[in-house]
Amino acid sequence: MAAVLVSSGCQYFSPRQVSTNYNLPLNVFLRLDPSIGAAALEYHNACGQSVTLPIHEPLAAELKKRMEQVFERVVIQPESSSETLDGVVDVALGLRQVDLFVVRKANKSYPATVTLGLDVAYTEPQGTVLHSKKLQSVTTGEVDARAETCDLSGLDKVAKAVIATVVEGVAQQLGTATKIREQAQFRKTQRGTTALAGSVAKAVPPSRPAPPSSNVPAVSAPVEAATASLSAAPSAPTGTTQLSFRTILRDQNQNHVLEQNERFSVDFEVKNEGPTAADAVAVSLSGHPAIVSSVKTPVSVGLLQPGEIRRVTVDGTVGKVSEAEQGELVCALQAAANVVLPSVKKFFVAIKPDATDATEVVSVDVDQLPDKKGKPVRPHTVGIAIGVGAFRDSAMPTMKLAAHDAEVMSGYFTSVMGIPPQKVKVVLDGKGLKDDWIEVFEQWLPKQGGLQTTAYVYIAGRAIVDHETGAVSLLPHDATVSGSTRAFSLTRLQRALANAPVKQAVVMLDLSLEPSSGSDPARMAQPQWIWQASNGDQDRVMLMVGNATVQEAQAYQPGQHGLFTYFLLKGLRGAADLDKNGSVLTGELCAYVQREVMAVGRSTSGDTQQPLCLPDANGVSPLRQLRLSTLP
Repeated sequence: MAAVLVSSGCQYFSPRQVSTNYNLPLNVFLRLDPSIGAAALEYHNACGQSVTLPIHEPLAAELKKRMEQVFERVVIQPESSSETLDGVVDVALGLRQVDLFVVRKANKSYPATVTLGLDVAYTEPQGTVLHSKKLQSVTTGEVDARAETCDLSGLDKVAKAVIATVVEGVAQQLGTATKIREQAQFRKTQRGTTALAGSVAKAVPPSRPAPPSSNVPAVSAPVEAATASLSAAPSAPTGTTQLSFRTILRDQNQNHVLEQNERFSVDFEVKNEGPTAADAVAVSLSGHPAIVSSVKTPVSVGLLQPGEIRRVTVDGTVGKVSEAEQGELVCALQAAANVVLPSVKKFFVAIKPDATDATEVVSVDVDQLPDKKGKPVRPHTVGIAIGVGAFRDSAMPTMKLAAHDAEVMSGYFTSVMGIPPQKVKVVLDGKGLKDDWIEVFEQWLPKQGGLQTTAYVYIAGRAIVDHETGAVSLLPHDATVSGSTRAFSLTRLQRALANAPVKQAVVMLDLSLEPSSGSDPARMAQPQWIWQASNGDQDRVMLMVGNATVQEAQAYQPGQHGLFTYFLLKGLRGAADLDKNGSVLTGELCAYVQREVMAVGRSTSGDTQQPLCLPDANGVSPLRQLRLSTLP
């Protein structure tokens, strides 16, 4: 595993959050963006008709209720321009998506997954943003269909659950934000001495826009959190510089849980953001004894010139753990006196005793290939399975299950999906150089296709995301840590599929995503999965992405596969036959895998890995009706 431990970007909140009353002594204006007033979820009912479920009322009510438990007083509309306010909470709607696949009218229950995002910012009256964050929550429930009607029931309950979870995330972010709590302490001190000592602005900032979202134009004001708090701070001495950093935690078996005697590493990427050199820079770890007992810190980073980025790794072994619990890991920087240090990063990690039972697994259910006797061969299909988890560059982190994942998937291509063996190409580890990828997609594939051919592509391994554009590039065996010149871009893969003589393609990606070298954590673009210059060719390609955000893809140790891949295989065997009609369609597989991956990820490690399917269930696309397997 690697949980990408960064302080920016989109954060997910689990339904297990416990409501807390913070009662900060601040008077705030809760300013809801118009996108909140128009909030709705779109889905298709049992007859394939588009339906809209309004959620603006419960969303606005939940926001007001929780903000009143965070702050002393919350106003929705200032009564007058002279009203004293300590800050403004701006909330705008982010991503909202319903993954729901109902084949036909019938007395059945179907899984429904709702994703809801909110963008929140807290601004003081002078216009300084003290805290901003993008939040998302994913909740899975069930909806009921009936044979006599197109309508579905139960989605409103799933919507209310996801609203409560993501709003709880907003409350936790604002209630625990360091700069907001500093402001609250300052106001408390002010009010205890004299009302004149720190009078604040009397009106809401007239032009403060809502935080950025997919529905709101980009703001002109800066969105980075201010580096100074409201409390008076001494002037920075001449020649000061400032550092930023991010960290990635990797555990040996990649299951996002630290187990007794398991090796782990913490990668630091440190950047000098200022105009002068930073000397005596070092990184340190502290926290739960079982995590840090074997770690020798601080670890020297050395002298960093302006704009320079340097990486160091701290290795350790988990100590004795008597029972499963949650441990804290604190990552911090040290430096000379003229350096402004960033805030420490605190993370919570699941730790537990050694899972000896998991290591005894020799084979698992999905590794036993079904008997293909009697199953029809589909001559108009072609399959490509690539698994690269080992790299020529020893500094590249490995993914020990990637090659095995691809090898088993290639077996499913022939035994379950009926692809002729001579039309299946398998590329594993050392045989997966960039030139090998080029040969497969740009030379071999065009020779196998035809006007009625469907291509199935499966890739497991690592990828990088360009921090400016969000472009995703896959990493072959000869990729290096220092650069991406040997990477094979997702755009190139999609272009190859568009140019090949195939009718349509299904691409399944089980990837760990990392930001490109030298990226700024505060300005990280989201991964772009659609080829922007495709000119409609995306209508021929379906994407099943196991990990839609910049983080490590989870491994599923009981299944001895990547979490996403395990449920792909299990779904193809029949578990994804949601309507029980004897065949598994692409849309059914998407719905099944999304539900299982998110549920198992939360239950085993507390982390959410979010799969993504394009086109999604909100549109009627023939790509979601492709038959993948026929059951005995």
